[in-house]
Amino acid sequence: MKKINIVTYVTKAVFSIAFFIVLFSFVQGHELLDMLDRIEWFYFVLSFLLIPVMLSISCLKWKILLDVKGEHVPFLTLLRIYLIGYFFSNLLPSTVGGDVVRSFYAGKLIDNQAYSAVSVFIERFSGILFLILLVIFAPLLRPQLYSSPYIYVPVVVAIVLLGIISWVWTVKDPLSLPDKMMTIMFTAIKNGADRSGISPVKTAVSFLIRCNDGLFRRLKKFHEELIQAVKIIQNNPALLFKIVVLTIFFYIFTWVNVYVSFRAFGVNPDFLTLCALIPTIMFVAHLPVTLLGNLGFFESVFVLYFMLIPILPAESLAMGLLLRVKMLFLGILGYLVYLSYKYYRNLELEQLEQFVEKKQQETSV
Repeated sequence: MKKINIVTYVTKAVFSIAFFIVLFSFVQGHELLDMLDRIEWFYFVLSFLLIPVMLSISCLKWKILLDVKGEHVPFLTLLRIYLIGYFFSNLLPSTVGGDVVRSFYAGKLIDNQAYSAVSVFIERFSGILFLILLVIFAPLLRPQLYSSPYIYVPVVVAIVLLGIISWVWTVKDPLSLPDKMMTIMFTAIKNGADRSGISPVKTAVSFLIRCNDGLFRRLKKFHEELIQAVKIIQNNPALLFKIVVLTIFFYIFTWVNVYVSFRAFGVNPDFLTLCALIPTIMFVAHLPVTLLGNLGFFESVFVLYFMLIPILPAESLAMGLLLRVKMLFLGILGYLVYLSYKYYRNLELEQLEQFVEKKQQETSV
């Protein structure tokens, strides 16, 4: 496969190391080791038993979307593909995530790459949209949390994102005017940089122009996929109900997952307070700033936010590392499934590599 951008890779690796350095300035090594002595094995095992439940809910939602086209792909087949997606997302330092891989494999099964991509988009976007709503409203379970900037800033961002999504959803060509305005602005800036003759300035402006072009390219693709998703749901109202119900179940089990993972280390937090905080934590923790499923940053966000309750940093870090171990476990399972594909389907893997390279070129700045 095409190698990822070295600068991006190194930068994210440095950020991962930096976050772990900060983490261990809050948590001493012996404190983390002490947490191992507090493991309650019933909850520890239960925490791992939640993995197939949550995975099955996501996979079932995806299957329902694929079945709309009449191509009834076996559930276990999709489950294997979902695991391969976890391998790409959590174990490979790639700029292309598991969603692209899932889209490719499902597209091969239904012989329709376009609809496969849309099904993955709806499955993922429905979860993101519901998360945005939870970020705004879940803190109502503990209204005093709104006084913290760690809560009200993400709430404001979520409201803005919800407004943008609504605008893109309803306006026929929402990006035309902003695109023209940015083009005019960057043309003027580029002309000024060219007249200055200063090479660093010209390089910086060229980089910003590429970033702007890449952003609008992604936004246009998002708009196209969103319109297709709306049409599919409008033609099948029962589909919307199923998606909503499964998404709600997924987030209920997400709350339970974090609660049980805390209990695995003898920590018994207030469940409603967890429900109030976890959507914001998930919202912030999934900013793509480090490698391998946001290694380091993901755990740091948990420690920071649970200090608001308060839960001791060592307790939050132990819980976060348990969640990380479970993600790695899914990634390893995905790798084993991927090896079976590699053994039996070499031609298909070559096509996957070409497909991923194409997506990398589309998403590169």
